[in-house]
Amino acid sequence: MDHATTLSRRIGTHAARVTIIGQGYVGLPLAVEFAKAGFSVTGLDTDLDRVTALATGRSYVPDVSSERLQAVLRAGRYHATTEPAVLAESDAVLICVPTPLGKSKDPDISYVVAAGKE
Repeated sequence: MDHATTLSRRIGTHAARVTIIGQGYVGLPLAVEFAKAGFSVTGLDTDLDRVTALATGRSYVPDVSSERLQAVLRAGRYHATTEPAVLAESDAVLICVPTPLGKSKDPDISYVVAAGKE
């Protein structure tokens, strides 16, 4: 069986291990929704204070209540880390990092490039 078929099956059965790089205003809500849907989700972020808050069930994103975060933590469906080694065990990786606009209104993709180097 090829990789695409295997991945498709793992996604269809919610057995895919998902890592979301960036646990900010886009990444954290996405991570919580994947976890609520039954996926095993790892939130990867470079900010240790942010990861510590998430690991203790404290949300800093208005769209994700601490209660919702705590629910997926209790269910064992979500954990946060600063360790990029988790990428080796992931079936799917989503990058949710800032892309601010520069002076010429072009997106600055340096955060995306840096995330891809992990």
